[in-house]
Amino acid sequence: MKTIQGNIDGIRQSYIDRLATIYDMEVSRGQFCTQEILETLAFFTTVTKREAMVYIDRAGRIETVAVGEQDRVSIPAIRRRRSENRLSGLRCIHTHPGGNPMLSKVDIQTLKVLRLDAMAAVGCQDGSVTFMQVGVLNEPMGDTEYSVTLFDPMKADRIPDATLWKEINEADLRIRPSESKRADREIARTILVGIDSSKVEPLNELKHLADTAGFHTVGYMVQPKTKPDKTYYFGHGKLKELILEIQKLQADAVIFDDELTPSQIRNIQKELGKKIEIIDRTALILDIFSGRASTREGRLQVELAQAKYMLPRMTGFWTHLNRMGGGGGGSGGARRGEGETQLEVDKRLLRKRITELEREIDKVKSRRDIQRGQREKSQIPIVSLVGYTNAGKSTLMNVLSGSDVLAEDKLFATLDPVSRNVNYGSGEFLLVDTVGFINKLPHDLVNAFRATLEEVKYADLLLHIVDASSPEREYQMNVVDDVLIQLGANATPTLIVYNKSDIATETLYGGVSISAKTGQGLDKLQEAITNVLSDMRSEISVLLPLDAGALLSRIYVSGQVHACEYSENGIHLKATVSASDCEKIKNVALEIYG
Repeated sequence: MKTIQGNIDGIRQSYIDRLATIYDMEVSRGQFCTQEILETLAFFTTVTKREAMVYIDRAGRIETVAVGEQDRVSIPAIRRRRSENRLSGLRCIHTHPGGNPMLSKVDIQTLKVLRLDAMAAVGCQDGSVTFMQVGVLNEPMGDTEYSVTLFDPMKADRIPDATLWKEINEADLRIRPSESKRADREIARTILVGIDSSKVEPLNELKHLADTAGFHTVGYMVQPKTKPDKTYYFGHGKLKELILEIQKLQADAVIFDDELTPSQIRNIQKELGKKIEIIDRTALILDIFSGRASTREGRLQVELAQAKYMLPRMTGFWTHLNRMGGGGGGSGGARRGEGETQLEVDKRLLRKRITELEREIDKVKSRRDIQRGQREKSQIPIVSLVGYTNAGKSTLMNVLSGSDVLAEDKLFATLDPVSRNVNYGSGEFLLVDTVGFINKLPHDLVNAFRATLEEVKYADLLLHIVDASSPEREYQMNVVDDVLIQLGANATPTLIVYNKSDIATETLYGGVSISAKTGQGLDKLQEAITNVLSDMRSEISVLLPLDAGALLSRIYVSGQVHACEYSENGIHLKATVSASDCEKIKNVALEIYG
């Protein structure tokens, strides 16, 4: 069962549990809301004297159920796509104690600011719904101002679903830009900014990140400083130049090449204005990771990193939303100080969610420890692919193992770790693909993914995949080495693999040059892997007892059997096995025949 958001302090658990049943209720397509949902909201409001609300998306899924104070309910943040020029895709239905169904001024303003599909107020009295009023955006009257169509209060069992959906669909079309302007505005135009460094192309990697996130880069600005300004990141004079550049290039967003502090974000936002979106490197990477995570484990890890990033920045976020709430039963607005109170409530809820996520990830780590223990018992060697993001690890994984891991020319094309059993005739090993490393990888993201990244520490061999065609090859290799040191894996035997050598401009030495795309050099790589793993094994010739079938089966899996003959005396075995298996086999043989 999903969590009830908002202020639930002092509310009987049975009431909370009943409200939470809304998450399991179904709303069919073409239906605005069900009478069952309205009655559940009305019951809760009557017995608690607090407002309650539900967000429903266009597919009928229940996105959020929340509780507010007696005279207001805080509207949770809606994460809209930056390039979106349409409605949010969510409708809000919330209650008013005392039976008043009329939308308040705050309700209508929230409808406009969040671009909701619709805002509905439900009057509640004596545990029942009196009437419900619905508001839908009408004609745009500026960038953030709209007229609103208000429908007359309606009974819960007589909701004009077809009429409401027709109005929502028409509103969605009305607020979109005309076709002549859409080509320029569909993708957010951004300017990349950073502090000068010793890299060949200071913002080259940031541009690749912006491209991956779906931005259109229209300009660059770099200031020759050793470290960012504590107040504005740039010096104030350079920030004024940035404002002029934004106007000149008609930019929608500015992306910074470092993580900004909460105070820097607030100060920069004041200078640039609220229409310009401010994104730092950490937020950009988290956004990419959020779209890449496909497993439950990956989503947990990304959500934890996002929550830790968001916690110290919530004050600025609430200021941006003017601390508005929905509802109010005609109150006309929030009282002074309520926003601060709700901010603390939301911070507490976010801290609680962080604790829950950390607990879930600890469970994942425990399962990984169990799986690792089972692998150690089987003595199958582990070969991990590591490297800078977009070096070609996933493509190489597919070629070496015959798997079908997603491989694209994008940063972090694959996020969740993948493992495959491989055998080139010298014994089986486990090939593991890991998330790509990157410069300035957010600290919270490294911590969140530690349960996954620590798999590298337990590998028997690392294949450090390097993009041989990159002009920043040496720099990227150093970044990977630094991350391996953080993970405690820098002492693991490592084989340097120069990928994309078919498009490299120079010949590289000290590793194996290949092209995962064309197949060039793959035979040499397989041979190199076999040789390294063979050095970790020993060749034995022993006589085992006839009842050692289980041990023999294990040798066939984890080692390489050269000869195996059965006789009355036992099993004559010649094989190449791991050091630990070698010791066990000799002990068995000596115990019986020694």
